[in-house]
Amino acid sequence: MTTTTLPQARIDKPFDPRVLDHFHASAALYKLWSAEGHLHFGHWSWPMAPWDRKAMLNAMVHRVVRKLEPQAGQRIADLGCGYGSSARVVAGTYGTRVDAFTVVPEQVQEGQAKADAEQVDVQMHLRDFRRTGLRNTCMDGVYAIESLCYGAGHGKADVLTEAARILKPGGRLALVDGFILKPPTGWRNRAVHTVERGWAVPCFPREGAFRRELQRAGFIDIKFTDLSWNVALCAAHGLPLMAWTKLRNAFTGKRLDPLENAHLKSCLYGIGLGTQRDLFRYLLVTATKA
Repeated sequence: MTTTTLPQARIDKPFDPRVLDHFHASAALYKLWSAEGHLHFGHWSWPMAPWDRKAMLNAMVHRVVRKLEPQAGQRIADLGCGYGSSARVVAGTYGTRVDAFTVVPEQVQEGQAKADAEQVDVQMHLRDFRRTGLRNTCMDGVYAIESLCYGAGHGKADVLTEAARILKPGGRLALVDGFILKPPTGWRNRAVHTVERGWAVPCFPREGAFRRELQRAGFIDIKFTDLSWNVALCAAHGLPLMAWTKLRNAFTGKRLDPLENAHLKSCLYGIGLGTQRDLFRYLLVTATKA
């Protein structure tokens, strides 16, 4: 089982400080979205209740991780784990050990405390997931839920190279994220950049570049599955939450931090981008290390 010792920081190369600023400023908004600490959209399918966001959030975790074909006793990496909510679901459900990576100290502290309290085999690491510090070929599976977008470039080669390095031959990679299908122009280009800035994302991955970098990193059996319609209902939950936040602040006189406002604007624009089917898709990507 895990210990309560806080992992040592290993952020040994520069990362964009805007990422840390974003998660600090938006912590309360994320907790409004999910009291359990999930930082991603949920997966809806019949006959799930359309108002049950918690069930949808957990369903997304299982939709991704089942693609790894996890077995009890295996070791799995969560790249960009947030508060470790998904890692705890995975370890508790499948009996795996999960090594979970984030650059936000508060997320490590909260996530490790909850993992220890729940007695699940999760080790939180305060490390950049592009440089995990793990040994070569030590992981049976790697997953990422709306986090690989924080890698560099349209193909996210830095993250994919690290994932390939730590995976055993035959190990599986599974992830979900928003993907740009073609270069945006005009107002859609401005909308994409607005969403990226508000969430402190360097840039969304481009489907073609991402596929090429997967192949270059040594992955085979690459599959892209469109989950856009499955996440649409959960994404729509953001609209009443945004309205509630604005209404509450109007009555209390509270003013949102500029980064909180940018976050909410990104959420609104992100829902709009989801309607641009020729430009933007929410994709599940799976691959196997050769």
